[in-house]
Amino acid sequence: MYQRFFRLVGKILASIGVILLLFPIVVGLFWFAYMNDPYNPPYMYIPPEGIFTMIGIFSVGFILTSAGMVVLRRYRKVRPFFIKGGGPIHSADAWKKGSESGLFLTSCGFVLSINEESNATAHIGYRIINAERATCRDCALAEGSGILERASHGRSEH
Repeated sequence: MYQRFFRLVGKILASIGVILLLFPIVVGLFWFAYMNDPYNPPYMYIPPEGIFTMIGIFSVGFILTSAGMVVLRRYRKVRPFFIKGGGPIHSADAWKKGSESGLFLTSCGFVLSINEESNATAHIGYRIINAERATCRDCALAEGSGILERASHGRSEH
């Protein structure tokens, strides 16, 4: 629950920071366009307070964007991995179609439960572990093919 809150805070900080980063750039573009307008007489008065204000806004925007990205990196979503009795490690996402809690749909296609008794599945008694990748052959193939499909759809063939 705290992770969702901190991810929301990180997104808000990063968004406000990006807006504050872009504000001096947009104001500078408008100022440049106003100064180069052929119907206005040219004058070059730049108040020093305005420059320091824009530098301050840019700095605060950079700090907020950096802080938001640090929060998002620290509280990023991680995919849970499951193991049962020394068997292969499966990767899974929460299964929302079931009526009971503790159900997960693996990348290889079966529904498992972290509870010892489940009415929805026969794959019970799994536990969540920390791992870098799945060792189940079907899970690894499904994750790899998903990554390759996303990469192939992003590339245009000429």
